[in-house]
Amino acid sequence: MYEGFKLNRKGISSVVGDYIKQLIHENKFKPGEKLPAERQMADLLNVSRNSVRESYKILEAMGYLTIKHGDGVYVSSKDEHLNKIASSFFLGTEDIVDLFAIRKVLEVSGIDWAVNHITESELNELVHIVNTSKELVRENANVEQIANLDQKFHLTLARISKNTFLVRIMISLIDLLEESRIQSMKIVGRVSQSIQEHTEIIEALRLGDKLLVKKAMTHHLESVERSLLTNLSSSESSSTN
Repeated sequence: MYEGFKLNRKGISSVVGDYIKQLIHENKFKPGEKLPAERQMADLLNVSRNSVRESYKILEAMGYLTIKHGDGVYVSSKDEHLNKIASSFFLGTEDIVDLFAIRKVLEVSGIDWAVNHITESELNELVHIVNTSKELVRENANVEQIANLDQKFHLTLARISKNTFLVRIMISLIDLLEESRIQSMKIVGRVSQSIQEHTEIIEALRLGDKLLVKKAMTHHLESVERSLLTNLSSSESSSTN
């Protein structure tokens, strides 16, 4: 599981934290799972124990980990993580507009790069994510499971772009959007709409048409943004009545 860990010029504790966070997003570390002790993790990643300790503290502050003194370090549950995000960062109308402006720049560029690199295997991986989403909808699965697949779809596209910095930035943006992502999935019709839009993105990638791919991604992001803003506006109206 640790083969993909690589150091770079960024601070070591930040690199370690990003790597552990990525493993959590990929569900390789599951909610409630106990992480290796500081010394063991340091040996696995070939870094200092202090770097691991600092990264654990950072991830605890972000809501990813729960440190139980005298017991160990655990991956936080979904509720614990969302509560931490909600308490530290509230997404208002301007925040959503600003975040999606950034997402449009990053993800539309990212999918443009992905056209140049995507393989048949990676296309099939995206199709599998969409098909699994459809199955979960038919099974009336909880919204968190579907939101996780939505997140996985976008992270997979970032990875296909072969731009490691884009992947890191996307993970950070997803942290900020996670609660809103789940809320948007609760809006009637939003899940089916996202699945359809993801399918259109895949078909554009299959055709290798850069213009169509960028148009499909832009349409999808604008559609999700409208849903979030509409939902936020409705919530604010309800709270004032």
